[in-house]
Amino acid sequence: MALIQYFPGTKVPVSDECLLTGIFRVTSGITLSQVCEITGLEPGTVQNWIKRGYVNPPVHRKYNKSQVARIIIINMLRETLALEKIARILSYVNGNLLDRSDDIMDDSEIYKCLCDILIPAEKRGIIDIGEMSALIDEYLTDFVEPYPGAKKKLELALRIIMCAWESAYFKRYAIHLAEGI
Repeated sequence: MALIQYFPGTKVPVSDECLLTGIFRVTSGITLSQVCEITGLEPGTVQNWIKRGYVNPPVHRKYNKSQVARIIIINMLRETLALEKIARILSYVNGNLLDRSDDIMDDSEIYKCLCDILIPAEKRGIIDIGEMSALIDEYLTDFVEPYPGAKKKLELALRIIMCAWESAYFKRYAIHLAEGI
């Protein structure tokens, strides 16, 4: 079983270019149907997340890069974590969803960080919590804190997200192996 074939939380095959960079280089926003095509989610699921306050509503029926990243992150984690826990993790990093001034790192940058670490690590076969933590530390070496303690909060959230992603991988791999019995 290949380790990682698609960008985490999506149905888009991995390529050399960051998923969100590619999408938003050609457009300023995407529609709900495009979000659903990328993620494999049903429209009602995304709309429910908006109603529950997990994702900001679209502007003029278009989702921006940050909103799409949040949807993808929630999607990639929901196999192993309850939606309320996912929302708490993302709020831990970015506070009030409607207030951008309290964000430690934009959701699109969080997703880029996850892809930049997870995709190469899994291609090399690194699925070790200690090494993942070291990769996070390395990735955030030049991170400038918007306030004291922000980097520690971000590191913890990234570790939680990566552990949840890896546990989902192991679950899928176990199911794959069990199919051979």
